[in-house]
Amino acid sequence: MKSLFGTSGIRGKVIEVFTNQFCFDMGRTFAKFLDNHDQPGLVAMGIDSRESSPRISKYVIEGLKSSGRQVSYHGAVPVPACHNTILSTPAVGSVMVTGSHIDLESNGVKFFAFKEEISKENEQEITNIYYQLKDQVACPTNDPEQLPLDPAGLKNYIDLLISLSKNTSKKSYKIVADPGNGVQTEVLRTVLPKLGHELIMINGDLKKELLSRDTEADGSFKDLQDAVIKNKADLGMGFDTDGDRVIFIDHLGNFIPGDYSGTLIAKNHPSDTIVTPVNVSNVIESIGKKIIRTKVGSPFVVAAMKDNQAGFGFESNGGGVYKDVMLSRDAGNSVISILNILSSSKKTLSELVSELPKYYIRKQKFDCPTEKNSLILEKAKDFTSTKSVDTTDGLKLIIDDHNWVLFRPSSNAPEFRVFVEADSQQKADKLLSDALEYAKNLIK
Repeated sequence: MKSLFGTSGIRGKVIEVFTNQFCFDMGRTFAKFLDNHDQPGLVAMGIDSRESSPRISKYVIEGLKSSGRQVSYHGAVPVPACHNTILSTPAVGSVMVTGSHIDLESNGVKFFAFKEEISKENEQEITNIYYQLKDQVACPTNDPEQLPLDPAGLKNYIDLLISLSKNTSKKSYKIVADPGNGVQTEVLRTVLPKLGHELIMINGDLKKELLSRDTEADGSFKDLQDAVIKNKADLGMGFDTDGDRVIFIDHLGNFIPGDYSGTLIAKNHPSDTIVTPVNVSNVIESIGKKIIRTKVGSPFVVAAMKDNQAGFGFESNGGGVYKDVMLSRDAGNSVISILNILSSSKKTLSELVSELPKYYIRKQKFDCPTEKNSLILEKAKDFTSTKSVDTTDGLKLIIDDHNWVLFRPSSNAPEFRVFVEADSQQKADKLLSDALEYAKNLIK
């Protein structure tokens, strides 16, 4: 039985996957899952601002209600705000309808329970329940009415972020924020001015179409980079549309990858142990802390943080996880953390990044039949001479202390990904080109 879940949550084309019946059955499934774990009580619902999200949420809610669950509807909120409902309201579980950064014809759902993002084991259990319950009860044929909006989800999250601010120097920054017309818009519009900062917002209109962007790709936030320079701002911050990932732009307009912002936060975090996936830059190794490497995906980061008593973990996409706040990605917390670091150090973001070793990261994917994945992973061992090999997730060939290549199949699509890192731009470009050519030739 194939799992419904990908790296994080269930995702797919709206027309093909998120039918009214599927959404209704997922509501019933999550209710049964909570029943099985003796979790009676309220379930919270949040959505991103995609056109399909309200409909999907209505039918998930109907499924929950048909199973005897009361539901609180929090409307368009960031993913961490939806998670926070089970930490700050009576809700015992929450569901977030979100497609994150994928195309606008697709969408997804994520689940939170036991005070955290559900585990990979929970995902399999939910998959099993779904296949047992699917299509046994017909979903409503009429368009259900949406529940009244509960403002606690957004309000409590805003209050949480303000409480985490430690602006010791009382310095005010000029900040350009780009939420991509997504659900961090109102949070930023409220939090940053309340903390005394000057906010310039671009792409901050929930009524306009979402800008679904890859937070890992340099060039995805060109408008933000230009706006920082034009407005002579101190920094910029760009978000994915559901608000659990953030990247930063320094005052010179330079794109700061999540590997580097995550490393800055890790360096200044009190935890001696930091968790990152295998595709995160070697820059994290420079801070002198214990580094635990995991499979790619926030559920794996969360699990490793719990197993290793780590206080912080992060991904290269700009997603940071803070154990003392919530065990899932939270872009808002990363914004506050970076502002706290700037305030305490009295340095610019550019200066802080320049103190870290410089690495060049490249990544690309290509179409690949799923049945060919094992062939690439087996044959790619001979791609180059190595210092060591890491098979935590895919095949990572560690060439030396500064250069590596990772061959990794997609977990839920007929695609294959190649990641490389090198200590010069020329090396990185050549390593990626050679690795891609090698992998593609294996499946001809």
